Order: sequence, then C-alpha cells, then structure tokens
Amino acid sequence: MSRQRPRLRNGTDLQLQSAFQDGNWAAAMRLAQQRARTFNDQYFEIVKLCAESQLDDPHSKFVAVAAIDKFVKDGTVVKDVDAIDLLEWSTVELMPEESFSETIGQLRVRAVKAAPKDKIAGTRCLQSCLLHWDLNAAQQIAAIIDRSFPQDRDFMFWNIVITHMLAKSSQAPPDKKKLYAMLAQKQIERAAQLTEQAHASQAETPARGVKSEQEMLLLYDIVETHGTPEDFRKLVDSPVFSPVAQFRMGRKELFQRAASKYRKSQQWGALCDLCHECLSDTGEDGELTLLACDWSIWRQFLEAAAHLKGTDAGMAAKLQDLLMRMAKSKSLKPIYKRNILLVKVSAAFTLETNDQADVVNDKPSSSRLKELLLYIDGQKTSIACFDDVKELVERLDANGLKHVAYSYVPELARAARDPVASARIHLLSLKLQYLLSTCPISQTQVAADLPASKCVVCHSEFETESCDSCLSKTSSAALKTYKSATEEFRDHAEVENEILPELALVVALCHVQLAFRGRPGYIAGEAKSEYLVRALLMLEHQAFMTPKHSQICLLLVRLHVLLGSAHRCREIWQGLGVKRTIVDSLAPIFYDRLSTVAPIVLDPSDNWGWDLVETLRGHFANCLKLRMPRKLIDAFEAGSYGSIIDMPRYTDNLRSGCTRAMSLVEEVRADRLLGEPCGEFLNDARFYEVPDDLELRVAVDYGSFPSWASSASMALHERLSLGPGLSSTRVHLSLLGEAFQNILAYRPPTVYKTTAAVTGIDCTFVMETMSRLSNSMSKFLGDASKHCTPSEMFYYDSVHLLATFISLCVSIDRSAPLPSAFGPMADAIKASMAGQLDGLPSPAESSEKMVSKMVSTFRSLHQITMLRDTAMATKLATAWILTFNEREKERDRSGSSSLPRDVVVQAKSLQACAESALKEGEGVMSWLEKEVGNGADLGRSLRSWVFEDGGNELNELIEDGMVKELVESWRLNAGGWGQVKWD
Repeated sequence: MSRQRPRLRNGTDLQLQSAFQDGNWAAAMRLAQQRARTFNDQYFEIVKLCAESQLDDPHSKFVAVAAIDKFVKDGTVVKDVDAIDLLEWSTVELMPEESFSETIGQLRVRAVKAAPKDKIAGTRCLQSCLLHWDLNAAQQIAAIIDRSFPQDRDFMFWNIVITHMLAKSSQAPPDKKKLYAMLAQKQIERAAQLTEQAHASQAETPARGVKSEQEMLLLYDIVETHGTPEDFRKLVDSPVFSPVAQFRMGRKELFQRAASKYRKSQQWGALCDLCHECLSDTGEDGELTLLACDWSIWRQFLEAAAHLKGTDAGMAAKLQDLLMRMAKSKSLKPIYKRNILLVKVSAAFTLETNDQADVVNDKPSSSRLKELLLYIDGQKTSIACFDDVKELVERLDANGLKHVAYSYVPELARAARDPVASARIHLLSLKLQYLLSTCPISQTQVAADLPASKCVVCHSEFETESCDSCLSKTSSAALKTYKSATEEFRDHAEVENEILPELALVVALCHVQLAFRGRPGYIAGEAKSEYLVRALLMLEHQAFMTPKHSQICLLLVRLHVLLGSAHRCREIWQGLGVKRTIVDSLAPIFYDRLSTVAPIVLDPSDNWGWDLVETLRGHFANCLKLRMPRKLIDAFEAGSYGSIIDMPRYTDNLRSGCTRAMSLVEEVRADRLLGEPCGEFLNDARFYEVPDDLELRVAVDYGSFPSWASSASMALHERLSLGPGLSSTRVHLSLLGEAFQNILAYRPPTVYKTTAAVTGIDCTFVMETMSRLSNSMSKFLGDASKHCTPSEMFYYDSVHLLATFISLCVSIDRSAPLPSAFGPMADAIKASMAGQLDGLPSPAESSEKMVSKMVSTFRSLHQITMLRDTAMATKLATAWILTFNEREKERDRSGSSSLPRDVVVQAKSLQACAESALKEGEGVMSWLEKEVGNGADLGRSLRSWVFEDGGNELNELIEDGMVKELVESWRLNAGGWGQVKWD
C-alpha cells in the first residue's frame, strides 16, 4: 500500500520490525505468531492480523475488520494503544468513517478506562477520537484524564470544551444533550467563580480557575449557548470577566462578542451603554486613554445611537460630549486623529437631521458636507481617504457630490505644493468623479422615444447606464495624469507602487463601465468588446511594472477569461500564488467555467495544466483526509479554544462547499472535451458526498476587487463574469450533467468481454441512474434561471429531458398507446440546440468586420461549449436508445420487446439534429483557428479596431508587445480547441 506503515512497538525485535516495514507480510505473520506464542502477548496477535490484512487475498483483507467487530461485541479490552493504532491503520480504507465511533472509538475508550493513569496512552486515544470526530468517545476519555490528573489545568479545559461541543453536536443522544450542556456550563462557571473569589481577595488565580483570554472566550461561548439571559447578564457585569474590564486590559474580543449579541437582539440601549463605558475610560491624569480612539467601537456606538435618536436624545448628546472630550485630549497622537475625525463626520451624517440642501449658491451649506470637507482636507493625501468617505459621499445630494468631486478636491490638488501630494489628491478627485458617474443621483430622467437620462454634471443626454461623456472625460484625465506622473516621478517608489496602479485602474474601470451599454431594469445588450480590450491592455501595461498588484491581477484574470485569452490568464493566476487556505475562497474567480472557455488550460497531460488541477484536487484531498485536520490537535495543545470551536464548522463548510464540487466539474469537463477518459467520476468523493438535499456553501472572496462604483451599480466582479456566480443550485446541476455524460460515454476496456448477463446489468444500471438523474434535476431546474447563463439553461433542460426520455423508452408499455410526451420532449431538445446555434456569431463576411467577429467568437466560447455538450448529450442518449433497441430485437426476434417505431424515428431525428449542431460548432471553431493564425496581421488589425473610436491617447501608451501577447494567448487557445472532440 502507498500509505506510510506505522512503526511497531518499542522493544519489538529487529527481525519482525524489518519484515513489517519491508512489506514482507508472510514473514511478518509467521514471526508475529511465534512472538505471540512465546510471550502470550495480545499485541503480537494483532500484528499478525494486521499483516494478514495487507495480503491480496479478499478473505484475508478483512481479518482485521472481523477482529475489531469481535473485540467490540465480546467486550474485549485491547490495553496496548500501539495495537489499536495498528488496527486503525489496517482498516482505514475498509471501514466507513461513520463506523469509527462503534468500533475503534469503543476500543480506545476501554483502553483508557483500563489504564486511567497512563497519560501518554490517554492523550493518544483522545487525539485519534478527535481527528475522527468521535465526540462521544472523546468526551469520555477527556473526563477520565481530567479526573486522573486534576493538577493539570489543560486537561480540565479540554474536558470542558469537548463536553460543550458534544452538547451542540448531533452525535449526542437527544436525552443527554441537556445533561452535557449543564455539565459544561457548571464546570466552566465553577472555574470562573474560583477566579472571581481570588480577585476579590486579591489572591493569585488558582490552577483550576479561568486565566487566559481564550479561556474567557470559552466561558462566554458556553454561557451564551447553554445559559439563560440572566446568566449572560451576570457575566457581563462581572468585575473580572465583563467586556469593559477586559477591554481596559487591551482585550477586545469579549466586547465584540457582547456587542454582536446586543445587535442581534436589537438591544440598542445596552449596546450604547457598553460602548460608552468602554470608550470613557480615563487614566491616572483624568484624560481619556488611547482606547477611546478605537474606530470599530465608535462605529457600533454610532449605529446604536442612530436607532435611539428618535426616542432617547440624551444618548446622542452623551456620544457628542464624549467625542468632544476626545477631540480636545492633549494625549491624542496624530496617528489616532484620523479615527476621531472619521467619527465626527460619521456622526454628522448619522445623528443630525439632514433635511437641507448640501450646496446653496455653489457653497457648502449643510453641516454634514462641511464636516466631510474638513475630513477630506485633513486626510487628502492618505490612500485610504476614498474608502473612508465613499459611503458618506453617496449619501450627499447630487449637487453636494458634484461639489466634492469637481470643485473642492480638484482645488485642493491645485493648491498642493508637493508634487506627490498633488498627484495623490488628483487621484482622489478622479475616483470621486468615477463614483459620481455611477450614482443614480447623477442623472435625471428626460422624456424621449427611448428611456433617456440627463447628466447633472455635463448636462448631456444618454440612454445608457452611466454618462458616456463623463466617463470618457474621467478616463482621459486619468490617462493624462498617468503619463505625466510616469515621466515626472520616474524611479519614485511611492508613486510607482501606489499612485500609478490606481490611476491605471481608474482608466480601466471607466472603459469597463463604457463597455456595458444597458440600463438597470432593462435587458442588457452585448458589451462592447473594444472597450473591454482597452481596459485589459491598460491593466496589462501597468501589470508589467507592478506584477504583484492583487487588484490589477484579479481584474486581468476576469477580463482574460471573459475575452477568451485564458493562457495569459493562467500566467497571471500562477503569479498570484493562490494556495492553501485561501484556495477555497479565491479559486472560483479563475476556475469557474474555465473549462468552457479554454479546456486545454486544464489538460492534465501538460505540466502546467496538471498543476492547476492538482492545486484544487490535492488541497481538498489533504484537508479532508480525516474528519478533522491535524491542526485541531495543535489548537488543543496551544489552548486555542476559539479555534477548536470554529474548526469543525470550517471543515464541514469546506467539505460541503461549492468550490470543492466545482473543482471536480471543471476537471472532468476539460477531460471530457479533450477526449480523456474519466471513469472514476461516480466514485469521486466530490460527487458522491453531495446528495440532493445538501445546500452547498458559497464562500467566494471578492474583497480584493476595486469597489469604487456606486453601491447601486452592479459589482465589478459580477460585471466581468461569464454569468451568475457560484451557487448551490448550479453546482448541483453541473454534477448531475457530468454524471449523465459520464455514464453514457463509458466504454468498458477492450480486454473486457461482456456477456448477455453483464449487458443486462449495465442496462439496468443506466435505466435506474437516468431515472434518479431526471428526478434530481427536476428539483433544481425550477430555480435555476437566476443562477445559470442562458446557454447553461438550454443544456440542463436538455439533459433533464434526455434522462426522462431514456427512462420512458425503457419503461414503455408496448401494448398501450405511445405516451404523448415523446413528441414534445424531442421538439424541446431540438429547439434547445436551435436556440444555441442562433446565438453563435457567424464568420465575418468582410475583412473589416473580421476582428470584431473574431473577438465576439472568443467571447462566445462558453456558449459554444454548452452547445457542444447539449449536442453530445443528445447524441449519446439517442445512441444508447438505438443500441438498446437493437439488443431487444436480438433478444426477442418477435419484435414484441423492441421500441415502438415512432420512438426510434424520434431518436434518429434527434441524433441527426445533434450531429448537425456538432458539425456547425466545429465549423465555427475551425474558422476561428484559421483567422487567428496570422498573428502579426491580426495584431495590426486589432489595434486599429480597438482604438479607432476615441482611443488615440491610450493607443500611444500601449506597446506592440502587449497586443502581441494578447493575440498569442488567443492563438494558443484556438489551437487548443483543435484538440476538442466533436464526434
């Protein structure tokens, strides 16, 4: 076996050790049997059983499993923990994980009960039970160890936290849940009482008292989960464990926990009191301490006070008074001044009545705008200034926002004497102008033949989502600033790493906004590809200088996938180095639907493709090898009880996450498109561990994408997506679709000779599986339209119909009239393929349109893949039906068991339609591969087309190498599509 073999117990003779480590199982069995007779030692009997279980003989393989069952049933105590380890190792692949608690878990509990003073053996058994998440056994063992070693406080808290988790777990018997909950609470409260008594008498905290912050967090978690509201109030009022007392020691976690509870229960008064008490702490000199500068607490104070301002005006006054005290504090350091200024401006927006215009006679009028301008004036050179004020700026009226973006901040930039400071402030003004152009308040509706708006800034009329004129002017201004800053601040690290990347992002975001011409609430037309290419080239130019800039790289990943240039996208993704724990949350940004755009990128025969696939597959295989990761044991040893409580939830989320299932779909679909066999799909845990009733968790982190547009505008990551993001519904449908393709495309090896009996079994398997797939897909299709692209909906609807079609064919009653559903189902499948064909771009009729059509075709690769999959699913299904019919004819020459003629005609008609669709799709890709072949000519044509309409300024900046690299990425992808199987 490939698994690492455990070392035998210390003291075992070298001859037996060597035979076992070398895998010489016959010799190991013989030697172990001799030692067992000589020493009368149960351990060597188990060594013999484990060695025998490694033999290839099917009977021998399960001797260890049988021995465990016998030990459990007979009540046998295996005292040697090394022997239990051997039994666990030899049966790990033969027994389901769910049976651990009834087998190995039982043996480990008995071993600890038999030797309660053996600390090493006890902790080893406890670790094993925790890794296999057998909480019942772990709780019993932890309680025994705690009683056996009362002087070791760690064992006490291990016992408490395991009892607490068991009380919350479904593993606990219903009649014992309350008992475990009460036990955990009483134990932790007793420890807390000892600490409070020691504090009252000013004595040292006893060993079995609560000392560390992690232990206090465990105390809060248990009381909040199992206790009453009165128990929680006592804890909050405790002189030792109250959030205020701990906050004054610099510990903020308990405050966050209490504040979260108050917010959930909408106890705004209690939250205000808590925040005020924390922030109003004074030092020996009577001055407020630096703890009063914590913005996160002020923010919660503001939120709670805003809910009470209509009923408790005094609370807002208390907040303002405390804020004024803090602002006048002599100990306020400049580093904390920003927080206090941010609180002041937030209070002006949140607590004051803002019913007057923000600007009157071109001058600031409202107090909130005046406070905002003061804050901007103080923080104008900070790179974080825009993020600080964005939410507040959006709450201004149109004239106020226009004043900030087009008058006040540009004037600050002109007045700045330091060139770098001026560049920073100018960048701030450009970001504010971009924000304004995406805000609904920046436009007013006007009467016209088509829905139109008028811009409050430039007064031009437009029929798109945002004002094209303002976006073009902002982009042009950002580009001019970018060029001048590049020349003026050459080799200036601060400008090159901070200002230039953000200026490039302003240019790119403006072009992305210009690309999408639709209006909110209306059906959006196709995005203008030339603007997307401009945005891509601008970001590529900047990425050459700052290749590790995460925002630029992630935007490039999305743009390259959207434009079908996935080979360059792969290079950028590799440069980001997304590994380990962030794979689950970031991988979908690159991998989702990647196989529909560039299956060759995931080709396992290529080293790079294999690495991309293995990054995901290996991550989940390693993390989920056991029920719990080995880091859980590290958390116990470190006393990190918060991590212990969170880790099971994180592991369960990882196991039932969309990313894990998506990794299988993308891997298998790429293999299938390239004609690679994938016979293990149905046996992959990423498939069979996803039942229909499992709600898959979505946890994609888009936090690194720029969020500079209005909150009312579509998020940037959604705008640059091939379709709706990951969802449980779509992933379920993807898995079912791949199962359909996998089952019907499976062909037994040529050396495998089928018999009539085996063929019958295969047919039965297919029939039963198709029926289940049909039923499963019907559960998700009703809600699928908002989770899938139109092409995906065509495909999943067709697969559902085909699975139903097969089920009806094989279960049809030959003596009864033909069901009326056959005709409409066949027509619907044909209509699905026809609809997908209508959406494909046709080859260009003239050379002038060639580049536009080529780029449009690259953007249509997802639709082409879905057409190919729909047609291939139809072809496979009809081929199976026709083969089934021929077998029935051979089995029964009378023809009574063969399919009705109308069904056969419908199947052949569908097959012909599928072959025609496949031929047409292959023709489109052949044309694309031919057109993209001449890279030099295409690069010149592409540059001419992309920059022909007002893009001269950007054209001067973009190097030929950038264009050449894009064309080469397209060429590689088109060439990779030449390996896709169309028959």
